[in-house]
This record gives sequence, C-alpha cells and structure tokens, in this order.
Amino acid sequence: MREELYILQYHIYALALHQYLRRRVPDYQYERDFGGAAYVFIRGVGRTAAPDHGIFFDKPLPELIHALGGELIPNYA
Repeated sequence: MREELYILQYHIYALALHQYLRRRVPDYQYERDFGGAAYVFIRGVGRTAAPDHGIFFDKPLPELIHALGGELIPNYA
C-alpha cells in the first residue's frame, strides 16, 4: 500500500467523498456516516490464502480528513 502510494490515493478519495457528502446529505457527519476505505487485491485473495490476505481496510481519522480539507480545498470551513 505504501510503496505504490495507495495510501495517498485513498486519503484523497476519502476527502473528495467527504466533501461531496457534506454538501449533499443533510446532517452528514464524517465520524458517523463515513465507513472507510477498502481495497481488495484480487491476486492476493484465494482459497488457500489467509482470510485477510489481499484485503486492506482503513478509516482515516477525522482530524486528518479535516486537516487535508483545510489545506487542499479553498473555503473548506
């Protein structure tokens, strides 16, 4: 995930979705409504692999998403 910069990618996507939802969904709250980011690497998933092999999940901390929004989106507040 780190080597291929997928972590940066899902943080940017999470921020974009968060921004969209906060403008479109009444009473939206990141902490309550955002489920997280999941990656499933098809080559890593198989019958003989461990149950979580090839699967990545994370929910970025709200403080990080809000800080990214403040830095990357004009008039984020």
